[in-house]
Amino acid sequence: MKEIEVMVTFDNKKEEVLDVLSQFKYIGKKEIIDTYFIDPLRKNLEPESDLRLNETFRIRKYNDTCYLTYKKQHFKGKQWVYSDEYETKVENYETIKQIVFLLGLEELITVHNKRTIFKNKDYEIVFEDVKNLGYFIEVEKLSNDDSNELEIKEEIRSFIRSLKLKNVKELNIGKNQFLLSRKMGIELNIYNDIKYE
Repeated sequence: MKEIEVMVTFDNKKEEVLDVLSQFKYIGKKEIIDTYFIDPLRKNLEPESDLRLNETFRIRKYNDTCYLTYKKQHFKGKQWVYSDEYETKVENYETIKQIVFLLGLEELITVHNKRTIFKNKDYEIVFEDVKNLGYFIEVEKLSNDDSNELEIKEEIRSFIRSLKLKNVKELNIGKNQFLLSRKMGIELNIYNDIKYE
């Protein structure tokens, strides 16, 4: 399953954005904890020198539900295009975390995220409140076909433009990489040169 998404920051207040998003079907709220791991014996899960994460292994917990997820990122040059995502539900968060540690993996970063989710006929639209990072909107489309990912991304961008938010900037890194850069005190060029006005 291809996960094609665009994530943006903006200068609007939380209440203004939620008011704009209220025109879409409200799905609900989720509080998610994503813990990402590296394997000291394998290089593919380690961040690149620019902290780019080409492959990630994580445990996701929300409410009483827990998932193991492996993601492989696909880039065209430096621009992230889409991810292949492999995910399965597991029974017990503490048990699976202990198994992962016993296998020798080490915690890289943990992202705490409060999501408010909306949908329209084409996209899942998520307002995100991420601890130690701020507010984001993520618009996602899942695809099983061989559609042109860059065309789908441009369609998503047009949709975001239609929301008429202030000073929209598109991120070219994930929240995990963004938080990792803050934790390590490394300044990254985190935005794409895409115009939203």
